Amino acid sequence: MKNFRVKFIGTLLIVAVIVLSFASYGIFKFSNIMTKMYPMFLNMKYPMLFLCESIVVVLIFAILFGIFALKKYGDGKVFGREMLFDLQVIALSFIGICLISILCIIYTDFNLDGSITNLIFIGISILSMLIAQIFLLLSDLIKEGIDLKVENDLTIWGRVWEK
Repeated sequence: MKNFRVKFIGTLLIVAVIVLSFASYGIFKFSNIMTKMYPMFLNMKYPMLFLCESIVVVLIFAILFGIFALKKYGDGKVFGREMLFDLQVIALSFIGICLISILCIIYTDFNLDGSITNLIFIGISILSMLIAQIFLLLSDLIKEGIDLKVENDLTIWGRVWEK
């Protein structure tokens, strides 16, 4: 059953990377449509496009490290330094998404008064910080597990040496 779950979740993560890749292209097309409809926002096109594409790229990066962590979980290497590293990278990626969202809010606020898109970026910022906290908690749990495993291994080897 564990093998099925790992493959199923891995497939979903790969599909998410593919969907986000298409979304990245959709953001580019959407920015072109918006600047044709509202030429007064032409000065905001490239900075906002860069910030929004950065969010997508960092999210893809986090998902790729999620795939690596899932592979380690499937191989039974949960309590290893590599798993800890993967979870910490995922958490830092979501913190990065939060910071990029805050930059989007600041940039939009300087250029537009009362932009409704700031509500979206506030939501993205809060959600990404919550997800980052979950992955930081998971990484702390894995670190505790690694410490217990090392302590247990030392205890077993100490008993072997006593005999």
